Amino acid sequence: MTEKPALNRNQIKYIAITAMIFDHIAMFFMSGDLDKAPLSRVALYSVMRVIGRLTAPVMLFFLVEGFIHTSSRKKYGIRLLIFGLISQIPYSLAHYNSLFRFDLNVIITLFMTFLMLNALEKIGNAYLGGAAAAVIAAATFCCDWGIIGPIMAWLFYYYRDDRKAQLKSFAIVSGVQVASAVGFLAMNGKHWYGELWQAGMFLVIPLLLCYNGEAGKRSAVNKWVFYIFYPLHLLVIWAVKYLA
Repeated sequence: MTEKPALNRNQIKYIAITAMIFDHIAMFFMSGDLDKAPLSRVALYSVMRVIGRLTAPVMLFFLVEGFIHTSSRKKYGIRLLIFGLISQIPYSLAHYNSLFRFDLNVIITLFMTFLMLNALEKIGNAYLGGAAAAVIAAATFCCDWGIIGPIMAWLFYYYRDDRKAQLKSFAIVSGVQVASAVGFLAMNGKHWYGELWQAGMFLVIPLLLCYNGEAGKRSAVNKWVFYIFYPLHLLVIWAVKYLA
């Protein structure tokens, strides 16, 4: 008898949140002067960024799960929009020490992706629906995980009844992303291996293979933890980086 996968949605989300902490510590506090840094610091930075590549794809995967299974898409969309707006000031402060920059946070990306999925479902004409979805996806160019995030979500949605196909298509998109990042550095005369930590996205595959399709314990904490933790931890990063 085949053993059932071990991890529920809540457990995977907490793993993703932990990965985000590693990623942001490295990005905000360890990325300066890496060319002159000791090898040990570069290695630690790279490992932490590799781990951090888990977070956004996992959240996109569960966005699709939520879109499919939520009892109220309207409430789900409003929740994403509200927390995306709330998160923008902490995001701008942490990244730029500014109250606003036209560089939008990942919850805005999730909201736009939610709109894209709605367009695919609600517009009766397949060509018009696809065109609308493409326009919405393109509009995320100024967002964290823009363009690539909606593409990943679309594949998760399109292959929603086939986990293996979901992960195979995700692997292809991830491979293209890593190759593009490496190629961009090489063409600009920089060390081609400087973005290899992007390959951490492939860690999503074994993690989601462990997903058993169950939500886990239902509680207010589990429902709201990511929405609250995301802007809160960015405020802490800003305070430590610029005020300490």
